[in-house]
Amino acid sequence: MLEFQEVKIKRILNPTAIGLGEYVINPFMGCEHACLYCYVRSNRLVSRKTKPWGEYVDIRVNAPELLEKEIISKKPKQVLLGSTTECFQPIERKYQLTKRVLEILNKYKIYYVILTRSPYILDYIDLLKEGFCKKIYFTVNKFSPEFKLQIEPKSPGFDLRDEAVNTLLNEGLPVEPYFSPVFPWMSDIKDVFLKFEKAKALGFEGLNFRLNNIEEIINNITLTDSSLKLKYERMLQDRRFYAQVWKEIEEDIKKQANEFKKRYNIYVHSFGDYFKNAYA
Repeated sequence: MLEFQEVKIKRILNPTAIGLGEYVINPFMGCEHACLYCYVRSNRLVSRKTKPWGEYVDIRVNAPELLEKEIISKKPKQVLLGSTTECFQPIERKYQLTKRVLEILNKYKIYYVILTRSPYILDYIDLLKEGFCKKIYFTVNKFSPEFKLQIEPKSPGFDLRDEAVNTLLNEGLPVEPYFSPVFPWMSDIKDVFLKFEKAKALGFEGLNFRLNNIEEIINNITLTDSSLKLKYERMLQDRRFYAQVWKEIEEDIKKQANEFKKRYNIYVHSFGDYFKNAYA
Protein backbone atom coordinates (compact mmCIF):
# COMPACT_ATOMS: atom_id res chain seq x y z
CA MET A 1 0.00 0.00 0.00
CA LEU A 2 1.49 3.33 -1.10
CA GLU A 3 1.74 5.76 1.80
CA PHE A 4 1.78 9.54 1.39
CA GLN A 5 2.84 11.79 4.23
CA GLU A 6 3.11 15.56 4.42
CA VAL A 7 6.36 16.61 6.08
CA LYS A 8 8.27 19.81 6.73
CA ILE A 9 11.99 20.00 6.14
CA LYS A 10 14.71 22.35 7.32
CA ARG A 11 16.52 22.82 3.99
CA ILE A 12 15.67 22.39 0.31
CA LEU A 13 18.87 23.51 -1.45
CA ASN A 14 21.37 20.73 -0.76
CA PRO A 15 24.93 20.53 -2.10
CA THR A 16 25.42 17.94 -4.85
CA ALA A 17 28.42 16.15 -6.30
CA ILE A 18 26.66 15.22 -9.54
CA GLY A 19 28.03 18.29 -11.29
CA LEU A 20 24.86 19.58 -12.92
CA GLY A 21 24.29 22.36 -10.42
CA GLU A 22 25.62 23.89 -7.25
CA TYR A 23 22.65 22.54 -5.32
CA VAL A 24 19.95 19.93 -5.81
CA ILE A 25 16.22 20.26 -5.16
CA ASN A 26 14.10 17.22 -4.27
CA PRO A 27 10.50 18.29 -3.53
CA PHE A 28 9.64 14.75 -2.42
CA MET A 29 11.36 11.90 -0.63
CA GLY A 30 10.44 8.60 -2.17
CA CYS A 31 9.10 7.70 -5.60
CA GLU A 32 5.92 6.07 -6.81
CA HIS A 33 7.74 4.43 -9.72
CA ALA A 34 9.55 1.96 -7.43
CA CYS A 35 12.17 0.91 -10.00
CA LEU A 36 14.12 -2.06 -8.69
CA TYR A 37 17.45 -0.78 -10.02
CA CYS A 38 17.17 2.74 -8.54
CA TYR A 39 20.45 3.60 -6.80
CA VAL A 40 18.53 5.74 -4.29
CA ARG A 41 17.51 2.51 -2.58
CA SER A 42 21.03 2.50 -1.11
CA ASN A 43 20.83 6.10 0.13
CA ARG A 44 21.59 6.40 3.86
CA LEU A 45 18.40 8.41 4.53
CA VAL A 46 16.28 5.89 2.65
CA SER A 47 17.83 3.05 4.63
CA ARG A 48 16.35 4.54 7.81
CA LYS A 49 12.82 4.18 6.49
CA THR A 50 10.71 1.30 7.77
CA LYS A 51 8.76 0.92 4.51
CA PRO A 52 10.41 -0.39 1.32
CA TRP A 53 11.40 2.01 -1.46
CA GLY A 54 8.47 2.62 -3.75
CA GLU A 55 5.86 2.22 -1.01
CA TYR A 56 6.02 5.73 0.41
CA VAL A 57 6.36 9.35 -0.66
CA ASP A 58 7.10 12.16 1.78
CA ILE A 59 5.64 15.40 0.45
CA ARG A 60 7.87 18.29 1.47
CA VAL A 61 5.09 20.82 1.70
CA ASN A 62 7.30 23.74 2.78
CA ALA A 63 9.81 23.26 -0.08
CA PRO A 64 8.69 26.33 -2.10
CA GLU A 65 8.71 28.57 0.96
CA LEU A 66 12.21 27.42 1.93
CA LEU A 67 13.46 27.75 -1.63
CA GLU A 68 12.62 31.41 -1.88
CA LYS A 69 14.43 32.15 1.40
CA GLU A 70 17.48 30.04 0.53
CA ILE A 71 17.85 31.57 -2.93
CA ILE A 72 18.23 34.96 -1.30
CA SER A 73 20.88 33.73 1.15
CA LYS A 74 22.79 31.23 -1.05
CA LYS A 75 22.44 32.96 -4.43
CA PRO A 76 22.78 29.85 -6.63
CA LYS A 77 23.39 30.28 -10.35
CA GLN A 78 22.28 26.79 -11.40
CA VAL A 79 20.49 23.96 -9.61
CA LEU A 80 19.55 20.35 -10.31
CA LEU A 81 16.03 18.98 -9.90
CA GLY A 82 15.36 15.36 -9.04
CA SER A 83 18.52 13.54 -7.97
CA THR A 84 16.76 11.26 -5.46
CA THR A 85 13.12 11.51 -6.46
CA GLU A 86 10.86 11.98 -9.46
CA CYS A 87 9.76 15.61 -9.44
CA PHE A 88 6.88 14.86 -11.85
CA GLN A 89 5.47 11.71 -10.27
CA PRO A 90 1.67 11.42 -10.09
CA ILE A 91 1.31 13.00 -6.62
CA GLU A 92 2.78 16.22 -8.06
CA ARG A 93 -0.50 16.82 -9.86
CA LYS A 94 -2.21 17.16 -6.47
CA TYR A 95 0.41 19.21 -4.58
CA GLN A 96 2.14 21.04 -7.47
CA LEU A 97 5.33 21.51 -5.47
CA THR A 98 7.53 21.17 -8.54
CA LYS A 99 5.39 23.71 -10.36
CA ARG A 100 5.93 26.24 -7.59
CA VAL A 101 9.65 25.45 -7.52
CA LEU A 102 9.91 26.13 -11.26
CA GLU A 103 7.98 29.37 -10.87
CA ILE A 104 10.38 30.54 -8.16
CA LEU A 105 13.48 29.57 -10.13
CA ASN A 106 12.16 31.45 -13.16
CA LYS A 107 11.29 34.44 -11.00
CA TYR A 108 14.86 34.70 -9.69
CA LYS A 109 16.38 33.85 -13.08
CA ILE A 110 18.16 30.73 -11.82
CA TYR A 111 19.09 28.10 -14.38
CA TYR A 112 18.18 24.49 -13.76
CA VAL A 113 18.75 20.98 -15.04
CA ILE A 114 16.08 18.30 -14.69
CA LEU A 115 16.33 14.52 -14.32
CA THR A 116 13.04 12.75 -15.08
CA ARG A 117 11.27 9.84 -16.71
CA SER A 118 7.75 11.19 -16.33
CA PRO A 119 5.51 12.41 -19.16
CA TYR A 120 3.78 14.61 -16.56
CA ILE A 121 6.57 17.10 -17.17
CA LEU A 122 4.49 18.15 -20.19
CA ASP A 123 2.11 19.88 -17.76
CA TYR A 124 4.75 22.58 -17.31
CA ILE A 125 5.94 23.25 -20.84
CA ASP A 126 5.10 26.95 -20.55
CA LEU A 127 7.27 27.29 -17.43
CA LEU A 128 10.11 25.35 -19.02
CA LYS A 129 10.06 27.64 -22.05
CA GLU A 130 10.70 30.79 -20.02
CA GLY A 131 14.41 30.44 -20.77
CA PHE A 132 15.99 29.05 -17.60
CA CYS A 133 15.79 25.32 -18.28
CA LYS A 134 19.34 24.42 -19.33
CA LYS A 135 18.85 20.69 -19.91
CA ILE A 136 16.36 17.88 -19.40
CA TYR A 137 17.79 14.39 -19.12
CA PHE A 138 14.78 12.22 -19.87
CA THR A 139 15.21 8.53 -19.05
CA VAL A 140 13.99 6.14 -21.73
CA ASN A 141 14.37 2.41 -22.29
CA LYS A 142 12.85 -0.52 -24.12
CA PHE A 143 12.45 -4.12 -23.11
CA SER A 144 9.65 -6.66 -22.98
CA PRO A 145 6.42 -5.98 -21.06
CA GLU A 146 7.12 -9.13 -19.04
CA PHE A 147 10.47 -7.80 -17.89
CA LYS A 148 9.08 -4.33 -17.19
CA LEU A 149 6.54 -5.95 -14.90
CA GLN A 150 9.40 -7.48 -12.93
CA ILE A 151 11.81 -4.56 -12.84
CA GLU A 152 9.77 -1.31 -12.96
CA PRO A 153 6.05 -2.11 -12.99
CA LYS A 154 4.89 1.34 -11.85
CA SER A 155 7.00 3.54 -14.13
CA PRO A 156 5.47 5.28 -17.18
CA GLY A 157 5.23 3.20 -20.32
CA PHE A 158 8.13 3.44 -22.76
CA ASP A 159 5.98 4.67 -25.65
CA LEU A 160 4.55 7.44 -23.46
CA ARG A 161 8.07 8.51 -22.54
CA ASP A 162 9.20 8.54 -26.15
CA GLU A 163 6.21 10.68 -27.08
CA ALA A 164 6.94 13.07 -24.22
CA VAL A 165 10.57 13.46 -25.30
CA ASN A 166 9.55 14.27 -28.85
CA THR A 167 6.91 16.73 -27.65
CA LEU A 168 9.54 18.56 -25.60
CA LEU A 169 11.95 18.52 -28.54
CA ASN A 170 9.25 19.89 -30.84
CA GLU A 171 8.74 22.73 -28.36
CA GLY A 172 12.41 23.62 -28.73
CA LEU A 173 13.43 22.51 -25.24
CA PRO A 174 16.95 21.17 -24.56
CA VAL A 175 16.22 17.49 -24.03
CA GLU A 176 18.64 14.58 -24.08
CA PRO A 177 17.00 11.15 -24.23
CA TYR A 178 18.89 9.12 -21.63
CA PHE A 179 18.69 5.37 -22.23
CA SER A 180 19.19 3.90 -18.78
CA PRO A 181 19.95 1.41 -17.55
CA VAL A 182 21.05 -0.68 -20.48
CA PHE A 183 20.38 -4.30 -19.49
CA PRO A 184 22.65 -6.61 -21.53
CA TRP A 185 20.61 -9.04 -23.66
CA MET A 186 17.38 -7.41 -22.39
CA SER A 187 17.32 -3.75 -23.49
CA ASP A 188 16.43 -3.20 -27.13
CA ILE A 189 18.60 -0.37 -28.47
CA LYS A 190 17.79 -1.02 -32.12
CA ASP A 191 16.72 2.15 -33.96
CA VAL A 192 16.92 4.22 -30.79
CA PHE A 193 18.49 7.14 -32.68
CA LEU A 194 15.68 7.01 -35.22
CA LYS A 195 13.07 7.62 -32.51
CA PHE A 196 14.39 11.04 -31.57
CA GLU A 197 15.24 12.80 -34.81
CA LYS A 198 15.46 16.28 -33.26
CA ALA A 199 17.69 15.26 -30.37
CA LYS A 200 21.23 16.59 -30.75
CA ALA A 201 22.64 13.75 -28.67
CA LEU A 202 21.59 10.64 -26.78
CA GLY A 203 22.96 9.36 -23.49
CA PHE A 204 23.36 5.76 -22.40
CA GLU A 205 24.22 4.22 -19.05
CA GLY A 206 24.87 0.56 -18.37
CA LEU A 207 23.34 -1.33 -15.49
CA ASN A 208 25.39 -0.89 -12.33
CA PHE A 209 26.46 -4.33 -11.20
CA ARG A 210 27.54 -3.01 -7.79
CA LEU A 211 24.10 -2.02 -6.60
CA ASN A 212 23.30 -3.39 -3.16
CA ASN A 213 20.36 -5.36 -4.52
CA ILE A 214 21.99 -6.68 -7.68
CA GLU A 215 21.21 -10.28 -6.73
CA GLU A 216 17.53 -9.39 -6.47
CA ILE A 217 17.74 -7.71 -9.89
CA ILE A 218 19.35 -10.80 -11.40
CA ASN A 219 16.67 -13.00 -9.85
CA ASN A 220 13.99 -10.87 -11.50
CA ILE A 221 15.81 -11.06 -14.83
CA THR A 222 15.82 -14.85 -14.41
CA LEU A 223 12.05 -14.86 -13.92
CA THR A 224 11.75 -13.40 -17.42
CA ASP A 225 14.56 -15.35 -19.09
CA SER A 226 16.17 -18.13 -17.07
CA SER A 227 18.90 -18.58 -19.68
CA LEU A 228 20.49 -15.26 -18.62
CA LYS A 229 21.21 -16.17 -15.02
CA LEU A 230 24.67 -17.59 -15.68
CA LYS A 231 25.60 -14.69 -17.97
CA TYR A 232 24.69 -12.07 -15.39
CA GLU A 233 26.43 -13.93 -12.62
CA ARG A 234 29.51 -14.19 -14.81
CA MET A 235 29.46 -10.42 -15.32
CA LEU A 236 29.67 -10.06 -11.55
CA GLN A 237 32.74 -12.25 -11.33
CA ASP A 238 34.64 -12.13 -14.64
CA ARG A 239 36.30 -8.79 -15.42
CA ARG A 240 37.18 -9.73 -19.01
CA PHE A 241 33.71 -10.99 -19.82
CA TYR A 242 32.21 -7.85 -18.26
CA ALA A 243 34.41 -5.63 -20.43
CA GLN A 244 33.69 -7.62 -23.59
CA VAL A 245 29.92 -7.46 -23.17
CA TRP A 246 29.95 -3.68 -22.73
CA LYS A 247 32.41 -3.25 -25.59
CA GLU A 248 30.02 -5.02 -27.97
CA ILE A 249 27.09 -2.91 -26.78
CA GLU A 250 29.08 0.29 -27.20
CA GLU A 251 30.15 -0.72 -30.71
CA ASP A 252 26.48 -1.25 -31.61
CA ILE A 253 25.56 2.19 -30.24
CA LYS A 254 28.48 3.83 -32.04
CA LYS A 255 27.49 2.22 -35.33
CA GLN A 256 23.94 3.56 -35.02
CA ALA A 257 25.15 7.02 -34.00
CA ASN A 258 27.39 7.21 -37.05
CA GLU A 259 24.58 6.06 -39.31
CA PHE A 260 22.23 8.77 -38.07
CA LYS A 261 25.00 11.37 -37.61
CA LYS A 262 24.22 11.84 -33.92
CA ARG A 263 26.40 12.54 -30.94
CA TYR A 264 26.19 10.14 -28.04
CA ASN A 265 27.57 9.62 -24.55
CA ILE A 266 27.83 6.20 -22.97
CA TYR A 267 28.72 5.51 -19.38
CA VAL A 268 29.70 2.04 -18.23
CA HIS A 269 30.53 1.57 -14.58
CA SER A 270 34.03 0.19 -14.15
CA PHE A 271 34.16 -3.38 -12.93
CA GLY A 272 33.73 -3.24 -9.16
CA ASP A 273 32.71 0.45 -9.01
CA TYR A 274 29.51 1.65 -7.35
CA PHE A 275 28.16 4.99 -8.58
CA LYS A 276 29.63 7.99 -10.31
CA ASN A 277 28.17 10.88 -12.26
CA ALA A 278 26.98 9.53 -15.59
CA TYR A 279 25.71 12.78 -17.08
CA ALA A 280 27.79 14.74 -19.54
